[in-house]
Amino acid sequence: MTRFSLYLLIFHAVLLFENLHASSLCSSPQPRHVRIDYHDVDTHHDLVVNTPIFSWTIDNEEYLCNGTLLRGIHQIAYHITITRIHSFYFSTESSSSLIYNSGRIVSNVSINILCDNATLISDTRYKYSIQYWSSTGAVSQLAIGQFRTALFNPKSELTANWIGSRQINMNELRREFYIPQNVLSATVFISGMGYGILYVNGINVDPSRRFDPGWTTYTQRVLYVSYDVTQLLQGQSMNCIGVQLGLGFYTNEQWGGGVPAPAPEVFGPPARLLLQLNLLLSDHSTMNISTDTKWLGREGAHRKDSIYMGTFYDSRAERYNWSTPTFNDPYSLWLNASSIESPLSSPTGQLTYQTMDPIRISPYALHIATSAARTGYKSMPSGVIGGNIMDGGVFNATVIPNQQVPTYDVSQNIAGYCTLTITGRKGMTVSTRHAELLNAPSINGIQYQGLNQANYQIITASDDFIIQGISHEVLAPLFTYHGFRYISIFANYIDIESVVCAAIHSETKLIGNFTSSSLVLNQIQHNILWSQLSNIMSIVTDCSQRQERRGWLGDAALSVDVALFNFDLYGLYVNTLQNIADVQHEDGSIPDTAPYAVGGYVADPSWAHAYPEITWRLYQHYNDTAIVKQHYIGIQRWVDYLTNRAEKSGLANMYFAYGDWETPVNYPVTNSSLVSAFSYLSDVQIMITLSKILNNQTNIDKYSKLYEQLAVEFHTVFYNPQVNGYAEGYQTANTLALRLPNVVPANLRTSILKALVDNIVQHANHSTTGIVGTAALFPILTEAGYHDLAVTVATQITYPSFGFMFNNDVQNATTNWETYHALLKGQGGTDSLNHHMFNSIGAWFYRYLAGIQLNGFIDDLIIHPRLTTLLFDVEAEVYTINGPILVSWKRDIDNNTVIYDITVPHSYHAIVTFEPMKSSAQCISIEENGILIWQQSLPPIEIKVQGILWVRSDTKIKGAMSTRIQSGSYQWKIQWN
Repeated sequence: MTRFSLYLLIFHAVLLFENLHASSLCSSPQPRHVRIDYHDVDTHHDLVVNTPIFSWTIDNEEYLCNGTLLRGIHQIAYHITITRIHSFYFSTESSSSLIYNSGRIVSNVSINILCDNATLISDTRYKYSIQYWSSTGAVSQLAIGQFRTALFNPKSELTANWIGSRQINMNELRREFYIPQNVLSATVFISGMGYGILYVNGINVDPSRRFDPGWTTYTQRVLYVSYDVTQLLQGQSMNCIGVQLGLGFYTNEQWGGGVPAPAPEVFGPPARLLLQLNLLLSDHSTMNISTDTKWLGREGAHRKDSIYMGTFYDSRAERYNWSTPTFNDPYSLWLNASSIESPLSSPTGQLTYQTMDPIRISPYALHIATSAARTGYKSMPSGVIGGNIMDGGVFNATVIPNQQVPTYDVSQNIAGYCTLTITGRKGMTVSTRHAELLNAPSINGIQYQGLNQANYQIITASDDFIIQGISHEVLAPLFTYHGFRYISIFANYIDIESVVCAAIHSETKLIGNFTSSSLVLNQIQHNILWSQLSNIMSIVTDCSQRQERRGWLGDAALSVDVALFNFDLYGLYVNTLQNIADVQHEDGSIPDTAPYAVGGYVADPSWAHAYPEITWRLYQHYNDTAIVKQHYIGIQRWVDYLTNRAEKSGLANMYFAYGDWETPVNYPVTNSSLVSAFSYLSDVQIMITLSKILNNQTNIDKYSKLYEQLAVEFHTVFYNPQVNGYAEGYQTANTLALRLPNVVPANLRTSILKALVDNIVQHANHSTTGIVGTAALFPILTEAGYHDLAVTVATQITYPSFGFMFNNDVQNATTNWETYHALLKGQGGTDSLNHHMFNSIGAWFYRYLAGIQLNGFIDDLIIHPRLTTLLFDVEAEVYTINGPILVSWKRDIDNNTVIYDITVPHSYHAIVTFEPMKSSAQCISIEENGILIWQQSLPPIEIKVQGILWVRSDTKIKGAMSTRIQSGSYQWKIQWN
């Protein structure tokens, strides 16, 4: 026995003894929701890691094993080990090797723990273990699992060449090879431009994945993906790899608005492939198979693929065994592939591993982390229309009666496609068309029917198939998706047996849930969820249906906060930040879109605000300082660029492109320079915050001084005493001024608020703001004491409002629209019905209605639910990186009481504020789980309830009460007079 083996035996024996001791006290806890490199281990069965960063949550523990959960428990220490199993690039090592052993680390931290002395090697399998010690004396079970690595130096580690053909549409390639021994590990690294689907020995390696790799600025950064194919290969046998290629966004179709396309030599078509298979054999020798001119290719069954225009697919050309060894094709000519230029034409271009989750087709695209996954509760709130997000994202479309062309309703606006099962004769054609809207009879009485594709503008969104003629033939498009609710199927004398439609989006997990007693708010939440899912396709797109689907930064900036409340999208937004960094110009400016394909070369300030905003929100939701460090200089360069522009023009003439975009039609538009100035000042504010996170005192001082000067200038140039407000006195102008700290002088703040409120009342309690003003309006009203008015505006159902989207006589929305007036009679008709840039209201649901104020988890969690007389109850849940946060409140009007259920993650404290039911109310008593904690008429009660540290009158809010509590679940009953 080696010394290392003896060490491992003793080490695991000690751990076993501790686990047995803990289990004798009660059932032993275990690390929960382990994340490595920000990937959730529970949902990533083939986990690829770049950096060994570990996170976990500690387990619930019971009191005397009687089912009562303990409060205030926290971790006091942890132990992490990493063992190298075997490695392609360290192949001479024949046994496992412990490469990292933290020892017992005394710490209450269980998130973002960097094992900085663990040096990982490319293409290597590792085993890890995690254990923690609890404040109760319990020792957790070991959490044990495996991960592997990609390539850390692809330039030197890849021997593959880009291949393809300029003579034919070579979109199906294959390579046979012999493996002389049994296989210890086999890893494929692949990049298909634009997309690639991998087959090994006739098997689609991961049939749920779509559109790999993700869209980037291909000339600057190309992504590759990796597969563990060990179980699919046969040693001492012939094997075969096959790849289907699609163009995706690697076409000239993506270039619009006068943006010049790269040179045709380096930008598709044709499609091209880069692939390497690394094999570690049983004797620890290695071999690899790489793309070269030995590969054979042909034009496959899909003759054309386009993200915008759809697919043309000839099923007669399918070869079912084309990716198996010894395949012989008597009907097609397979040609040797040619070496072809790399898409990375930039001198600084990089091939990098795709760390974000892939795009998947439902039901594999969405995981559920909320309590619904544990309780089995899957029904939608009563009255909400559309598809239940928890039902898997697959819809059996229903036929719409009395249509000349068979037309089907999916019941939910989605981004995805439909799979058809049909029976017809060989060589017949099936064509599909998609739309978000149906035609309706016109005013002249003509009975129009079928699809209304006006808002698809210049694209067809069609899929066309030539069928084989077999019974129950299944048709599905490759390398495209559509944004739609309705599908028409043109099929002459063909039996349509079923139409099953599936949503497609970047893989994610539902971590948030919000419901209330308001049907309107519940429908808005539903629409927010589906709008967001429809627009995460490796980038944050703007819409899902027309010739856009691009990375418009304004949309991403406005929706990121609510997106991170609802979904675990860390990797997607990290990639978004890198996409922005890829297109940042030398002078620090940023274009409107990333990847840059349309829009201004220099973005409207409210659009490029995405760079600091996304960075700041990732820190708030994930406590990620590494991402702040990575993009800090880039954000500073952007802020300095704006400063140079503003010094030349002044804030009064601050440049703009869009202003308060999509202000409701028939309402005046706010001064656009003011809107740009607001975003500029917001960026400076975030720059100060990020500097504080990194303890950069020089920049704290520099940008604090700059902000003070800008705040004075903003008021000076935009305040208009004639309207007692800013600029023209419109809602957006006053809202944005009030949202900026120290802009509105203290002696004017009350009058400016009154002007804003009066304007809202004059418009029958409706908002007249565009996308920038809307994001700021609801928080401002709530914070200023006009919370009931904020709720009133949010729950309106007449134009302009969110509620109008699903209370009109044209179509009731199941996603948010691009504009309030998209289906307003006499207006609209060409606007998107699936957009997320108005989703910002959802952050107000979580941060104000439920009161969950996430701010990086560095201090006490702040929970401050805002009560309103317009709602009877609110419930919100967020499954954070630290564990679940649950806040619900319910008013009992008859007894003047409010019941709160609150859960705080383990190892954290929270300060909870209980607002009075009415501004004049006073608190009479506070009970927690039936125990009197505080009573108005009695002297302070000695608190003996576990987890409650203190209860007292709030020092900032008149009549409110506050409490500081430890982790755990609580039920409060607050009585008011």
